[in-house]
Amino acid sequence: MSDQSKNLLNLRRRFLGSIGFNSLSIQSKLQGFILLVSLGSVVMVSLIAWYQGRATLTERVTEQLTGIRAARADQFEAFFESLYEQVRRLATEQDTIEAIVDFNKSFRQLDRSFIDPEWDDSLNTYYSEEFFPRLSENTGEEELRYGIYRPDGQAARYLQYYYISENPNPVGEKEKLLDPGDGSEYTRFHTKYHSLFREIIDNFGYYDLFLVNHRTGDIVYSVFKETDYGTNLLSGPYAQSGLADVVKAVLDNPTPGSIQFVDFKSYRPSYEAPAAFLATPIYSGVNMIGVLAVQVPTERINDIMSVDNKWEESGLGKTGEVYVVGSDQLMRSNSRFLTEAPKEYKRDVKGQGTPEEKLVLMENLGTTISLQPVTSQTAQAAIGGQKGIKIIENYRSAQVLSSYAPLDLKDVNWGIVAEIETAEVYRPLYILQMTLLIAAVIFLLVSALIAGLVSRLFTRPLYRLTEGAKTIEAGDLDTEIALQSKDEFGELAEAFQGIAHRFRQTRQELESQQQENDLLLRNFLPGAIADRLKKGETLIADRLNKITLLYAHVAGVANLSKEIPPSAITELLTKLFDEFDILAEKHGMERQRTIGADYMAVCGLTQTRLDHTQRTIKFALEILDKIQNKDFGQQAILGLQIGVHVGSVNAGIVGSQTFGYDIWGEDVYVSRRLHLQADLNQIVVTRPVYERLGDFYTFIEYPSMNVESLGEIAIWSLMTSKKMVLSQVELVESSFAKVKPIADKAGELFYQRLFEQNPDLRHLFSGDMVEQQRKLMSTLAIAVEGLRRPENIIPAVQELGRRHAGYGVMEEHYAVVGEALLWTLKQGLGDEFTLPVRRAWEEAFTYLSRIMKEAAAELDRQKVGV
Repeated sequence: MSDQSKNLLNLRRRFLGSIGFNSLSIQSKLQGFILLVSLGSVVMVSLIAWYQGRATLTERVTEQLTGIRAARADQFEAFFESLYEQVRRLATEQDTIEAIVDFNKSFRQLDRSFIDPEWDDSLNTYYSEEFFPRLSENTGEEELRYGIYRPDGQAARYLQYYYISENPNPVGEKEKLLDPGDGSEYTRFHTKYHSLFREIIDNFGYYDLFLVNHRTGDIVYSVFKETDYGTNLLSGPYAQSGLADVVKAVLDNPTPGSIQFVDFKSYRPSYEAPAAFLATPIYSGVNMIGVLAVQVPTERINDIMSVDNKWEESGLGKTGEVYVVGSDQLMRSNSRFLTEAPKEYKRDVKGQGTPEEKLVLMENLGTTISLQPVTSQTAQAAIGGQKGIKIIENYRSAQVLSSYAPLDLKDVNWGIVAEIETAEVYRPLYILQMTLLIAAVIFLLVSALIAGLVSRLFTRPLYRLTEGAKTIEAGDLDTEIALQSKDEFGELAEAFQGIAHRFRQTRQELESQQQENDLLLRNFLPGAIADRLKKGETLIADRLNKITLLYAHVAGVANLSKEIPPSAITELLTKLFDEFDILAEKHGMERQRTIGADYMAVCGLTQTRLDHTQRTIKFALEILDKIQNKDFGQQAILGLQIGVHVGSVNAGIVGSQTFGYDIWGEDVYVSRRLHLQADLNQIVVTRPVYERLGDFYTFIEYPSMNVESLGEIAIWSLMTSKKMVLSQVELVESSFAKVKPIADKAGELFYQRLFEQNPDLRHLFSGDMVEQQRKLMSTLAIAVEGLRRPENIIPAVQELGRRHAGYGVMEEHYAVVGEALLWTLKQGLGDEFTLPVRRAWEEAFTYLSRIMKEAAAELDRQKVGV
């Protein structure tokens, strides 16, 4: 023993001797020990409970707050996506197209109208008495001159005179006027379209809707008739506004269907209220004829963030809120506290440095959108593309738990923040703290009473040690013998615990080794077979009836190996087969061992599946799609030759040192031979597959295959296009029968529409158009007649696709042809061209055109040389 250890031992003896510990009885020792342990336990449990309570409460609130934030984000993103889609669809509506044409025409007529000088006086009065006072209240500008805001054209002054200054409806309700009684052609069109656009505004909640002449920049129509009505957005008083910006963005990018968005900023016609705009070009055919713009509805944004002002009911308590922040660190939705407690809110944000003029605007406009600065860490992180949760000081100087994330929106960089004050979050914790204190006092009092009783039972540890030893001897190694004594009983208990611990370690090591062996075994064998082997079966061999086998060969590898090194070939095949394995697991297929560029999988081998053939065909189609998407970096085109067969196999574990689960038999041989009959990217099947799936897929009978000892085996080729349902075929047949009597006229209408929509296609038809029209209707008749049994016409359809490819027809032309065909049928059938009829013809055209495109694509691959 070292000198230091001896000194510590002597010190302990002197200390214990000084307090008479050595002379105390065991009962006294136990009483003192129990009280000390009780005190320590109370302190420890209280601390753990407090910290655990805090952690649990924080976790729960974090999950709740993050869930609310994620839900609001999903709603907000879906709302913006729907806005984009609504505007895109609205621009293609025939009423919108006709309206912009009519308003452009009549607006130009008004530009040549006589403007009575008294009209300017009326407009001046309106601006001075109605518009300027409201605008000045929000901007603080005292001198606003009519000359700056005066409508800049005769048409603009004409329209603002009749529809604004002389409009009998009060400010904010000018849209109620339908006909001012001026008798102009513009008013005739306004009467025709205004109710429609007001209904659109009411249904979708837009603040306003505008039609703009794309050549001049004039606002030729708006629903709410504010002071921007009729003005020029390129040179007029609002040429620097958000509406002007979004129209200019459309003019810079006039792609059909494209949507431009301009973020919130103050908009003077709306009395300096923040406004954001969406706009898209309007096309008639291939010609741009105007611009459609809408003012984004801020009320809908606020409803999403506040759940219609139901913060507490939606789980945000009394101090929680969710808001959106823009890239300029300004709010894009209303603050809860401006709505619920505007005076306190103004006091709080003013203390944070928000300018007085911003506070006035918030109060007047009743919104914080594009006005309230938010510079917190979480807001900046959300804008920066990060997400998470932190405790911070927010824009009101309140300490909050803040969950943040970026919003996935087009054209803008916005973030979303959900917050709740920490005082509200941890209020239950303060109650828990007081409860723990009271409980601790009671517990210590009770412990003092119990200590006296327990000390009298000091011999009980002997019994516990005996029982523990017997339990361990019986094999229960999880037995715990916990004694609080520090005397000989405690040492003996520790010795028992050490023995039990070593036994448990040994058992855990054995179990871990067993798990590793099981995992290794399942890497070589199917799970069901591995279980049988573990149960003691030494010879596993089965006869399995009616399973589906797929054998595929990757074609083109030989040519590719001439261009890239073997390592690259190996890497490519590994990546490709890994993708196949993922799809195989998805469809319940089990891969079998092959060599080289071959891949074999079966369904129904170790797990019975009633739909094994259907699963295999779906798997075959998906791996065919996978190899055709060119995601594997090959320098030449690869393809698949696939054979699918249903039959019986023998299966079992072959080998003893190096073993595997293999299958063999006549049907395995057939499946290996079957893929050789397939062309590139083709699936061939035998009769059992055809008979099972003939009602669901289109098959073409193929030349039979001769197999030694089995003779001729009939095979079919699977088309990737599914059959049409009978009800749709009947609709196509009955509707075409009504068009046949006017076949000549229908053919003429078809080509007239086709060349009108795409003049570039005219050069493909250099022959006699009357004869071409006759051929079109004759081909349509054959196609319609063959829809009931498509396998009879598919070869002809494929040949038609290859022949059209030779004429120069490309894949994108099919959509134009389809549109022209539907238009022609609508002209011929009139009111009988119902939605079910249209959908049936769309399905028929999609079905046949896909076969033609696939045949053309196959021709392209043959040209490449694969």
